[in-house]
Amino acid sequence: MAVLAVHSRGFSAQITRGPGKSRIYLQCPLTDAVEQWPDERIWSELSERFGHPVQPGPINTKQIVPLRGVVFSPMRHENLYLLGDAAHIISPMSAEGMSLALHDAETFARAVIHRIGTGDSRLLDEYSDTCLRHIWNRQQAAIWMTDTMHDSGDSSYHGEFRKQIARVNLETLLQPADTAN
Repeated sequence: MAVLAVHSRGFSAQITRGPGKSRIYLQCPLTDAVEQWPDERIWSELSERFGHPVQPGPINTKQIVPLRGVVFSPMRHENLYLLGDAAHIISPMSAEGMSLALHDAETFARAVIHRIGTGDSRLLDEYSDTCLRHIWNRQQAAIWMTDTMHDSGDSSYHGEFRKQIARVNLETLLQPADTAN
């Protein structure tokens, strides 16, 4: 289960990761230090942003994580092939990191099997380009989602104009599909 909140104080989320465990996200300035976020402040801020009391529990780890994307291109140098996080990092907001890594691994495995089976290295030669087309599409979607969720509540990062654009994106995302047409 996931609970997401867009609030004037920033984005927040609580995502269930198994029985009795959750991953919690609280948007804060990158200039903040972990020490500025004691457990009590985290639970209080979650309650404020979610609009209802949140049951506190133990917090095992805390980190300030920049939401960023990185892509190394090409994903190959001679006989060295990059896969997964070695080739690209995607914002955790998109929940696509493992999927992209598995896509790379499948593409690479198929290329190696093809090379061994046929002697044809074409798929290995195209590995980087094949993966990069997929990766750039997912990066674009991740950046769109991250910007929409983070900018639509808090104008302090990118200003009121970007906040309003993000709110329109969020409202469009949440509209039910038009079944009349």
